[in-house]
Amino acid sequence: MAAAKGLNPDEVLQRCHVARAYNSAHQMLLVDEVKKAASGINVKMIVVDSVISHFRAEFIGRGMLANRQQKLNKHLKELKQLSDVNNAVVLICNQVMSKPDALWGDPTKAVGGHIISHASAFRIYLRKAKAGRRIARLVDSPNLPEGEAVFSVVEDGLTD
Repeated sequence: MAAAKGLNPDEVLQRCHVARAYNSAHQMLLVDEVKKAASGINVKMIVVDSVISHFRAEFIGRGMLANRQQKLNKHLKELKQLSDVNNAVVLICNQVMSKPDALWGDPTKAVGGHIISHASAFRIYLRKAKAGRRIARLVDSPNLPEGEAVFSVVEDGLTD
């Protein structure tokens, strides 16, 4: 994709930093590490894949729900602060769960409840379509109406 946009792929990859979180505390610590690193490098995008995964695995059952949501809220607040200070985009990917009582429409529901909903400025639901295409549905936005876009991920980038 970088080459298709006239960029040197090696230079682009040198500017990407990757870290794997092994539990929720480590995930939160990584945000602190990014804050420290941001003083020396120009951070413009932070991607957190499956933001709630460790929280769900460690805080099991309804009895732990309040603790989980409070810790998750703190984590999202730190990411928002990091975004504001660096004028950067924070992209969080979330898990979905099946909602078996849904009689019509999509039976999947985002995990994380109102904490994730309120922490996100834009919520986009991605799903697979036929022939390698994807559908992005704008679920919530402060200034845009709900809508859908069909796209494909190809070597040259994203195409519609």
